[in-house]
Amino acid sequence: LQIQHQELAPIQANLEQIKGYVLGVVAKYQNASYTDEQMKLAKADRAELRPLKEDIDTKRKQVKAAWNAPYLAFETKIKEITALIDEPVALIDGQIKEWEERRKAERRNKLEGVFNQHNPFGALLPFENVVEPEMLKMSITDSKATTLLARKMEKVTEEMAQLESLVDPQFRTECVAVYTQTLNLAQAILHASTLKAEKAKQEAVLGAVEPEPPASKPLQEAQDE
Repeated sequence: LQIQHQELAPIQANLEQIKGYVLGVVAKYQNASYTDEQMKLAKADRAELRPLKEDIDTKRKQVKAAWNAPYLAFETKIKEITALIDEPVALIDGQIKEWEERRKAERRNKLEGVFNQHNPFGALLPFENVVEPEMLKMSITDSKATTLLARKMEKVTEEMAQLESLVDPQFRTECVAVYTQTLNLAQAILHASTLKAEKAKQEAVLGAVEPEPPASKPLQEAQDE
């Protein structure tokens, strides 16, 4: 695309003259202050200033429209040309995306197969919680994706062992469930602390309740015995 002419001459206008005129008009309104009784005068002054701005702004918009007209005509023709390219690009792009989705599904199935073979936690740890977007990218090989999955499983196994060693057995089941859903060791340990605190609170409440003494028997019944 070769542009033969695009140099634009500066817009000629009596801007300094207009600026001087406007400064003269607005000078008397600088720091204007009106009392409640002068609101009618305030509205009249506003009515005098608004048309001045509107007149100047109308000229600006006219110049802008004229200035932009050649470009808008040029832009319209350019877009007609680039639209010719969009059609085959969209056709090709659709096929590429379809291929990528198919490859991503194949990659996902392969990784899920590897996961199922090497998942020591069974149903406790769903594949959906382990797979990451990075593993499904087509920019990496299947081998690299499998390596990433193996590293993730190693980390999960290590953190699961840490969790079991740090958490009281009575809270372990719930904390393991939290970890396998979030894969956040700190969150699972914090959950154990919360459960421990709740149990201590319950025990304190139960300990504060004194058992009622057994009801005494009537005197006559005691004598009969």
